[in-house]
Amino acid sequence: MGDPMVVLKGVAVAGSFVAMVTDLRHGKIYNWLTFPLIFSGWAVHAWLFGAAGLAASVGATCLGFALYLGFALVGVIGMGDVKLLGGVGAWGGWSFVVWVFLFASVVSIPHALLIQYLNYGRDALGMLMTSLMTGAFLRKSIQDENRSSRYRFFLGLDILLGCLIAWFLAGRLPW
Repeated sequence: MGDPMVVLKGVAVAGSFVAMVTDLRHGKIYNWLTFPLIFSGWAVHAWLFGAAGLAASVGATCLGFALYLGFALVGVIGMGDVKLLGGVGAWGGWSFVVWVFLFASVVSIPHALLIQYLNYGRDALGMLMTSLMTGAFLRKSIQDENRSSRYRFFLGLDILLGCLIAWFLAGRLPW
């Protein structure tokens, strides 16, 4: 049959695709997606690999949570993003979730800068620095102005891209 991890990572990619769609449409990654993704990942790993598989899957979920939790606690991202990365870890394992995090981070930086530029034009860098230095990003007061005419940043897209890159490069990465 081949390597079952390729299929398991494929499920993580599929879950992140659904999350990206809900994030773009509704601005949320829902619990009805993330919790079943996490628990089913644990169950499948336990079924395929026994207690060691379950432990590895739970550990990868916790690692996924830990990688984004700090950002969520300061209000930069939502908890749906945190739970989604935990679900990716539940299905793909610890090395996959680390690579997804790294690739999603690389993709999200230019994405965030593009959104900032689209919203503020030549004032984007000044608005970004002011927001960071004053803590306004925590209150989201700058982004709330004329929200209907503003572009918004959705991390679900970047997590999907990180999953796709990590899945495509599976077996070519050092671990």
